[in-house]
Amino acid sequence: MSRYLLVAFILLVYAVFCYLCWWRFQRRQARLLSAYNTASGTDVWLVAYASQGGNAQTIAEQTAQQLQQAGKAIQLIPLNHVTPSQLQHCAGALLVVSTYGEGEAPDNGNRFISRLDNLSFSSLQYAVLALGDSSYRHFCAFGHAVHVALHQQGATALGDLIEVDQRDASALRHWQYHLGQLTGQHNFEDWLPVEYQPWTLAHRQCLNPGSPGLPAFRVQLVPGNAQWLNWQAGDIVEIGPGNSRERLNKFFALSGIDSVHLRSCEALLQRKRLPVSTDEIAGLPAENSIEWIEALPDLPHREYSIASLPQEGHLDLLVRQTRDEQGELGLGSGWLTAHAQLDDQILLRVRSNPRFHPPADGVPLILIGNGTGIAGLRAHLRWRATQGQQQNWLLFGERTRAADFFFGEDIQQWQQSGFIAHLDVAFSRDADSPARYVQDLVRQHAERLRDWVENQQAAIYICGSLQGMAQGVETELEMILGKEALELLAENGRYCRDVY
Repeated sequence: MSRYLLVAFILLVYAVFCYLCWWRFQRRQARLLSAYNTASGTDVWLVAYASQGGNAQTIAEQTAQQLQQAGKAIQLIPLNHVTPSQLQHCAGALLVVSTYGEGEAPDNGNRFISRLDNLSFSSLQYAVLALGDSSYRHFCAFGHAVHVALHQQGATALGDLIEVDQRDASALRHWQYHLGQLTGQHNFEDWLPVEYQPWTLAHRQCLNPGSPGLPAFRVQLVPGNAQWLNWQAGDIVEIGPGNSRERLNKFFALSGIDSVHLRSCEALLQRKRLPVSTDEIAGLPAENSIEWIEALPDLPHREYSIASLPQEGHLDLLVRQTRDEQGELGLGSGWLTAHAQLDDQILLRVRSNPRFHPPADGVPLILIGNGTGIAGLRAHLRWRATQGQQQNWLLFGERTRAADFFFGEDIQQWQQSGFIAHLDVAFSRDADSPARYVQDLVRQHAERLRDWVENQQAAIYICGSLQGMAQGVETELEMILGKEALELLAENGRYCRDVY
């Protein structure tokens, strides 16, 4: 009898433990949702999650926090709780969704898609972060289904769907970077640490002197180890930027801490986000200890398309300077184009971008881009030339031919050698330009484009700015090829974008 009583007691204790865990989870959920769901109106960003095991919810919480730190009003809710009215009236929707099993939707997101039928979301802008496990056949299937369903109802994607394979750190950092682009707040803290490699700044040249636009620089980096020369056309580099000398000196002056001690930690401080406000400075410890410096958050990374191939022996970037409202150079562009000196160490990490890798040999390629987006397209053209692939068509736009035809010598040489079958350019500030923007070129050459895609089975690759160029080009492509046809091209890897 005592044995049965013991078993009953153990089961009772276990039941109480499970109830307490459930109760604590519900309380946490209530506190979390109340913290973000006080805002309403058309300026509110909707962050929704479909999570079976908790990963998507955690990332959605981090997403909401990053947006809130950028000054955005947030609503954070499970995907099944999202109403059509919220989608139609929010500033934008960020959806973090998991797929589990063989392509199944999580329980708190399985009714979302069915509620979208026969509704218009033409005013909605959205982005999807899809979590999954590539060991399953239907990798990130539910995330793709959500993305397609919204697009079919007229919503506009703020960028390409981002896939995360088992909490892949590089994909999550890319999502964070994308959030920074959307909000204009780039001083976020990376959720996961970045393992950088030390490269050397070997060469830097302004490619557009006299341009009506901001200066753009070709930045050439060489590796500390030849084995790091390992990437494909279409891959991305993550740069670990540093503070400028002026910012460091300002911090030294404001902190009031022993300057000798601070300057002995200068290399460490160069990579840290430095306090700048009076309140932040006042909260610093007075003692000369390295621990509080190490505890400062690292500067957030910056991403750039790689313009070169490993066999060239160096990694090339095309970086346009940006300036904030105070006229200060951007964190990444300032570091690469002005603050770092030749032979200085540049910390970086190459990130594989398989959705923008070259198509199979023999597939004709239509390359469309503007501005510094030519960097990613140059790598593809260089690769195609080395492989003897001649069916390449480049459509490119910038401000002026005289100053802004980036990599113009390379492009013209490939055209003369037969590796660019068609070259069409648009320069918006040149009076004699046949078209003002890249999307105008697409419209003008609609018949050839339809022939390349439908009859020659060409792929379309786009690189450059999302706002204006990429969205305008997609609108033209939908008119020429049809919306469903373009979606099928994307599904089959024949419509690929690297946009920012």
